Amino acid sequence: MRTQVIHPNPREVAALIRLVEDPDPSVYGHVREKLVGFGKTIMPALEDSWHHTISEDEYQQRLKHIIHDIRINEIKTELTKWRASSNRDLLKGSIILSKLHFPEVDERQVEEDLEKIKQKVWLEINENNTAFEIVKIFNHVLFDICGFESSKNNFYAPHHSFINTVLESKKGNPLSLSILYSIIAQRLQIPIYGVNLPNHFVLGFVDEFKTLKMLGFDDDRNVLFYINPFSKGRIFDHNEIENYLRSLNLPFDRDYFEPCSNTDILKRMLNNLSYAYTKVGEEQKVRDLKDIQAVLG
Repeated sequence: MRTQVIHPNPREVAALIRLVEDPDPSVYGHVREKLVGFGKTIMPALEDSWHHTISEDEYQQRLKHIIHDIRINEIKTELTKWRASSNRDLLKGSIILSKLHFPEVDERQVEEDLEKIKQKVWLEINENNTAFEIVKIFNHVLFDICGFESSKNNFYAPHHSFINTVLESKKGNPLSLSILYSIIAQRLQIPIYGVNLPNHFVLGFVDEFKTLKMLGFDDDRNVLFYINPFSKGRIFDHNEIENYLRSLNLPFDRDYFEPCSNTDILKRMLNNLSYAYTKVGEEQKVRDLKDIQAVLG
């Protein structure tokens, strides 16, 4: 059953927008609550009023706060629907979080950019390639042909986390490059998924055909090998993760070796963004992120 979109009366909206500048805080509080409740359908009217104010006065600031509240509520609504969906699509979730900084993100452009990269990889791969050869092809296309690279300068900048800006700038942090890599792989039916390491994020090529069992490995490992997109797709093995965990004095928790959920990936992105915004003193954005993260549980 399709949800009915309620379009508020334009005259009522206009009257309420005029009341935003009422000096009585209780009146403003009621008006703000009412306008925010209308949701995104009144955004054009709010933005038009905001643009037509002459100076950065209290009225404009109040309009700005209302627009902000509506956008955050919209992200929370979309994320709630995403969490309730059957597949929790990673690209869709990443685009929703991009709206934190880019409310008008062009989803179609993101899809087109990803499709172009996917086609480049697809043209290079054949059914006889081994898992190792497939990753070598992926690395060649993404890092040599397309020019993606790690954001070693200004590592914590928020824009290095968002899928749309990573596609535009060709620069990303460990998580965003891993998201890009795994989305393209999964669209090609290649079992490459995120692995949520402490202080780092990598990918694992899942052993779908139980090759490790055939080779005599009798433990429960489920990943053939690992990939580090932040180092141009460097391939490494199970032992290297063990050494990494030893260096941090951490136990060999199974979660550090196995693919994580798409929900965990979005939580990791929100944590990264919270850290990034804290570093630059964006306290309001940090509060927004905590509010949004509560949706994911």
